[in-house]
Amino acid sequence: MADTHTKSEAINQENEETGFLSGSGTQEPMAGFFSRLRFRHRSGRRGKFYRWLRVAVIGTFVLLFVLFVIIPVVYRYSPGIQRYFIFLNSVQGDVDLSKPEDVGLPGTRNFYVETEENISVGVWHILPESLVHSVPDVSSEEKTKWFEDTLRHNQPVIIYMHGNKGSRGQERRVNLYHVLRKMGYHIITFDYRGYADSSSVIPTETGLVTDAKVIFQYLLNYTKASLIFVWGHSLGTGVACHSVSELCQEQKCPGGVILEAPFNSIPEEVRRHPMAMVFRGLPYFDWAFVEPLKDIDVQFQSDVHITKITTPLIILHAHETELFHLILVKKLSSFVVF
Repeated sequence: MADTHTKSEAINQENEETGFLSGSGTQEPMAGFFSRLRFRHRSGRRGKFYRWLRVAVIGTFVLLFVLFVIIPVVYRYSPGIQRYFIFLNSVQGDVDLSKPEDVGLPGTRNFYVETEENISVGVWHILPESLVHSVPDVSSEEKTKWFEDTLRHNQPVIIYMHGNKGSRGQERRVNLYHVLRKMGYHIITFDYRGYADSSSVIPTETGLVTDAKVIFQYLLNYTKASLIFVWGHSLGTGVACHSVSELCQEQKCPGGVILEAPFNSIPEEVRRHPMAMVFRGLPYFDWAFVEPLKDIDVQFQSDVHITKITTPLIILHAHETELFHLILVKKLSSFVVF
């Protein structure tokens, strides 16, 4: 019995030293790569190496699974996340939009326009520099009438449609207003539904275009369409192209359109955006990241809408424009009807 016990201990010791499971007498089953990396009783540098190798392999597998499976699937079925990345309307500043003078814009009226039932948008009417010091010190009703009457003076008006993120009071937008008012323009700038002090509703392409068209119609009560110019920046170029294309088909074309940093369509921008680079090679990329855009009513196919715009149009972009964005600008410009 002693000899048998001694032999058993020797076998167990040999199994431990050679990587066999203790007491099994047979090599560990090769159920997968991970199970072959299990070395329960190794010691020294070699044992640490295999333990770290096992951790690294499992960690890499988990990372790849999360990156290429979990994230695409979660994004596909999360319309809230999809809208966030397109509109960034939850990113707000700390500007009190009821007091435009606080951001250096005296001679500016803050008001609200109802664009649909129970939906209104916040608007600024920024006077040309020549009228800033003519604002009368009267009651709010009289001042409202005075501001509206200034629009009847046959001076050009720019409707500014900003990009995603922030509000009409964002600093870089205010800087542009200063430039335009010095050039003698009235500026009408507004925040789309879901942004800033406008009605807190879910933004969609249809909703934003409706807001833009109602603002345009509001101005037609005081001035001619030929004196109204639509300026869109970034996401605002998609709103501008869609709304102006419909206005032109309704025989209400504005005097001109300025597209600053435009894109040809949201689906194309999603495909070419640097953030999508890591996912672009997936066979289900469009299924996960592009197709859901239809379900949330966000396409902004400016390359389609721009063909229906029959008024003068200017496309602007900066010298430092990212390459992927420059490609989209050139694609869009190829659809312009001369």
